[in-house]
Amino acid sequence: MSVREEALWKMVERWAGIDPAFTALRGDGPVVTYGELDAKTDALARNLLALGVRKGDAIVTMLPCSAEYIMTLLAADKIGAIVVPMDIKYRKADLERFIAHIEPAAVISVSRSNDRDLTAVWREVDSARAGADGTRYIFTGDSEFGYGFAPLLSGAEREEGALAAAKADQDMDDGLLVVFTGGTTGVPKAALLSRRNVATMAAVEAGILATHVDGRITTIASLPPSHVGGTVEMIGMALAGGYEIIVHDSWSPQRTLEAVQAERIQWIGGVPTMFAITLLMPDIERYDLSSLKVAILSGEKVELELIRAIKRKICPNVVIGYGSTEAGSEVTFTLPGDDERAIADGYVGRPLPGADIRVVDPEGRALPAGEKGEVVVAGPYTIRGYYKMPDEDAAGFTADGYCKTGDLGYLDAEGGLYIKGRIKHIIRVGSYTVLPSEVEDVLLKSGLAGMAAAIGVPDPVYGEVVWAVVSPFPGVAPDPDALLRLCGEELAGFKVPRRVLVWDELPITRIGKVHRVEVQNRVREMIAAGKL
Repeated sequence: MSVREEALWKMVERWAGIDPAFTALRGDGPVVTYGELDAKTDALARNLLALGVRKGDAIVTMLPCSAEYIMTLLAADKIGAIVVPMDIKYRKADLERFIAHIEPAAVISVSRSNDRDLTAVWREVDSARAGADGTRYIFTGDSEFGYGFAPLLSGAEREEGALAAAKADQDMDDGLLVVFTGGTTGVPKAALLSRRNVATMAAVEAGILATHVDGRITTIASLPPSHVGGTVEMIGMALAGGYEIIVHDSWSPQRTLEAVQAERIQWIGGVPTMFAITLLMPDIERYDLSSLKVAILSGEKVELELIRAIKRKICPNVVIGYGSTEAGSEVTFTLPGDDERAIADGYVGRPLPGADIRVVDPEGRALPAGEKGEVVVAGPYTIRGYYKMPDEDAAGFTADGYCKTGDLGYLDAEGGLYIKGRIKHIIRVGSYTVLPSEVEDVLLKSGLAGMAAAIGVPDPVYGEVVWAVVSPFPGVAPDPDALLRLCGEELAGFKVPRRVLVWDELPITRIGKVHRVEVQNRVREMIAAGKL
């Protein structure tokens, strides 16, 4: 697959030239055509230049998935600035920590989120940064602090020359997006994605989706922009493909299915947990989902039962992707006809064009097909390093530029990749190692648990032992003894949980994955308090 290498904003400019009246964005606000999107983001870029934002400067956003976020991303791309999306749920302490690292030239935020006055929060953050002058604050709602967003979508024609110069002074390796990652396994790291990383990934995925879906696509964007799935895939892919984007400020299964039915949408995507939640809807059968041609899942392992349930109740064709913030949003994809059992066993498909995937031993030596080791990735989708974090650069990449994913896996004889777990999530029981996924697979396939997390708990003899925490399916009460017996039948003794705890709900990350670290922290706190 050959892909024209061009910045994301140039793709939008091209679509605006082809069909300026075609709808680009549709949501709670006014409809925006591709011609209007190009013109409004030119104006926003001019106004940002007038406010002093320059090439290489950071623009922090605290916006949901929205037209304002999409316009900010494109305007920043046009002037060479770097967008740093923050999760809308972040609190003051989170913001202070991240802002101190980023040192943004501008902050673009909603004024309020639910019952939170974010203008007041940003005032406090700004006051705490005594001596850090120059940050411009821009708000999408009413605010007496800073600037309004809407007026920046027009005017500033005097900056046209500066904008033309900024557009000309660009390289595909310039930074475009910072995504904080690794929060479930340690201190969040600021991954710096280049224009090439974002635009190439978006264009390649748009090309792949076009092989499954007919015509010009209508799509839903609803994932948090602070995750690569939200910005690079849901938004970036749609802009690269010239799609009509239905913008939802947050994800909900009901809203998604309603949109699929009403708009005859042909594809949906998300992490497996999102599909599992959707399948729990008691009235899912009432939705007409016959327009769906493909469902794309990524972000965590997919169980056989989930694949079959999706095919039965949501969409007959399921595609699995594998990637990460650093390695590339996706670097492999399966095909709809690939074996379900292989996918449930960890098969994630073959590499995308340009993705160089290797499996290496602890010394970095490439392993032959079939041998398990760490998956490392290089290519146009893979970041070159972190934002202002040289120590993380040294730890996260090989000397020749391969990203160390921290995932355990192997390549088969045909070059297909199997993922078997996380190095960082390994539980060490004496001299043995246990992958949480090994235990979780047994618990989940029992049909007695809706979600599961296997964790390491301190032990005076073995160092760590395995415990498991599960949540129920609606109407099903998991039996810890039955689950322990099942594990004893299917797993080596050192892998069998010493205890199975049943919680009503398991904590999940902002992108829908089981938050193993949070589960482990809660269990250890309960043990320390004598509650377990």
